Amino acid sequence: MSKPQTSTENNPTLMKKLVLSLLAFIPSLLFAQGSSILWEVSGNNLTAKSYLMGTPKFIGEKEFYLPEEATSRLLKCTVFTVEDQVDHHAQHELNKAVHFAKGKTLQSVMSKEDYERLVAFFQSEFGIDKKAFETHYARLKPLALSITMTRLSLKEKVKFYDIELLAVAKKNNLTTYSLESIEREAAALEKFPMEDQVKALLHSVDHFDVQKSEYQKLMADYPKGKLEEIFAYTLHPTENNPVFLEEFYYKRNEEWLPKIEKMMKENASFIALGISHLEADRGILQLLRSKGYILTPVPVQ
Repeated sequence: MSKPQTSTENNPTLMKKLVLSLLAFIPSLLFAQGSSILWEVSGNNLTAKSYLMGTPKFIGEKEFYLPEEATSRLLKCTVFTVEDQVDHHAQHELNKAVHFAKGKTLQSVMSKEDYERLVAFFQSEFGIDKKAFETHYARLKPLALSITMTRLSLKEKVKFYDIELLAVAKKNNLTTYSLESIEREAAALEKFPMEDQVKALLHSVDHFDVQKSEYQKLMADYPKGKLEEIFAYTLHPTENNPVFLEEFYYKRNEEWLPKIEKMMKENASFIALGISHLEADRGILQLLRSKGYILTPVPVQ
């Protein structure tokens, strides 16, 4: 496991990180045994309790919420971990992952009619004309652009949960780790077929008012722990594509499991993951239950 390094200073490359960060919301968030954004892990011969926190990675600055229950549990641990690195190398790799290679743009993968419809949408929705679109957005892959559209609709700065939590952990001298390299996440993103990405992007264009309202509701529901209500947002932006779910979520969950187990057996650990990695039959919660661990939801205020 590699140690991430980060800074909370504003950074122009954070927009690229944002593009991937929203992917944390996608599959089912229905909890069969209680509902919370924070879970206590015990049993199975663990000598100390550990904690799992599901995060949306980023949220509007005005809506940002870090519950006291999470920070108090974090400070009871000696190890803190996130999914992948948060450093300059990671930002560079994320930037590569969300952009087409040189010489290729959205025009290369969309019909002329659909591309012009997309350009017209950016003009009417965001006041971004064709020249500005082709300068700043046309090289973004469809999935990344769909998520960027939601970001643009917020019209405010955002905060990243992994960066905020990592800052708390470092301030309190916890040992910090990541579960995988950023290259592993980028490789998973590449598994989402391009034609399906285009379909998802056009779905976002055609249903953007719904997408905006659902994201606003998601930001309001997250601190309340209403994860079952956040499920309404899971149609965006991948349309629950089975290939994407398999490659981006389930396979990575199964790769992380032995690392998480080793970490918890050796130290009291606080593990922050994209919230969609927790639930479903092959989510982290169920994978840990199947190994004999006790998962207890921690109520947050």
